[in-house]
Amino acid sequence: MTPASTHVPWRPVVLLAFICVLCWVLGALWPRLLLVLGLYNYGRIYLDSYAVLAALDAVRAGADPHGANPLDVLFRPHVYSDWWLALRWLGLTREHNFLVGTAWVGAFALTAWATARPRNFGEAFWLAALLVSPAVMLGINRANNDLVIFVLLTGCSLVAAPVWWRVVVSAICLGLATGLKYFPAPAALAFLWVRPVRRSPAVLLAGLVVVALALAGVWTQVDRSRFTIALGIYTMGAPLWWRDLGWTDQESVLPSLLLIAIPALALAGSRVTAGLTTRGQPRERLLAALGAIVLLTCFLAGVNYAYRWIFVLWPALWLWRQTRDDLLPHRERGAARMGCALIALCLWLDGILCAMVNLFFAQYAQVWQNQMDVIWRLWTQPLHWLLMILLAGWLVEGALATAREWWSLRHEK
Repeated sequence: MTPASTHVPWRPVVLLAFICVLCWVLGALWPRLLLVLGLYNYGRIYLDSYAVLAALDAVRAGADPHGANPLDVLFRPHVYSDWWLALRWLGLTREHNFLVGTAWVGAFALTAWATARPRNFGEAFWLAALLVSPAVMLGINRANNDLVIFVLLTGCSLVAAPVWWRVVVSAICLGLATGLKYFPAPAALAFLWVRPVRRSPAVLLAGLVVVALALAGVWTQVDRSRFTIALGIYTMGAPLWWRDLGWTDQESVLPSLLLIAIPALALAGSRVTAGLTTRGQPRERLLAALGAIVLLTCFLAGVNYAYRWIFVLWPALWLWRQTRDDLLPHRERGAARMGCALIALCLWLDGILCAMVNLFFAQYAQVWQNQMDVIWRLWTQPLHWLLMILLAGWLVEGALATAREWWSLRHEK
């Protein structure tokens, strides 16, 4: 039985929304729960949206927002592009932080629920397990501006429909996301998944042009985003492993790329990963590719906080539906099941560790801290790498399928 045959129009979405809102509100009203999970917010909800608003207030006061900002709770400088500072034209200040943070969280939630549109209760529970995971709760509680980027990148999926205004909106969303936080730039490659394939080159070219224009507008500001995130719980990225070996983040880029690209090419060649271009709805496939590209980019580029896992939500839904598709070969469903298991582990393991230590071994936490972090990375980093290899394999196979389709189309003419 395929997922479509068990479709229930609205009840799974309501269940998904109920579970998410309940858990997020409990986290906000009961800070002790967050502390048990290792999520410390310095006694303030929406800490990251507050930093953006503090930068706006610094500009109004005639101060430099890019240095240590005394108006921010943690004296954080503004490390993003100056495009964020345009929010001051809306009259926003730190006094509006609760409204701004709630708006960002609400937009993220509505976007995630609407694009997922779970077809049955199994999908609703699967998505809820990811959306209330400690990694996602970190971004929700802090109202990190990655939530805004998630919403904008979701708009890129409008390009799946062959309507000119949808292409324009998709390009605008991609340009805004790139100008605001830089790392979404490679998401333009997701336009390779546009169908019919004859549309793909033109749409891809439009996406690349928009990305180039956005980067040109903020190029002198990119360096300020290159700050070092310390090793620890609730971080992700390829350099984590190499730092323990004494390598710098810059030195680790090439070996990390090779360690992912070579197995991914082998997987694509074996066709274990087949299906990304042929299974599922076009918009669903495009979103899965988009999320995988963004996640791989962030993983290879440096160390990130765990809330960046929010971009795995789209590949996670696509993979879940592949596990339930009886028309797929057994080994492809097996690969999809492995992907789902790895996603769940990557989003939950840090929180489980923190809960175990805080509930049962709190008196030893400080003594064990450094040694425990190293051992934990040795056990968990292979899971992150394996997931990235699988995602890269699916992407390579999909890109090759697009190239084959385009080549066949050209020869037919």
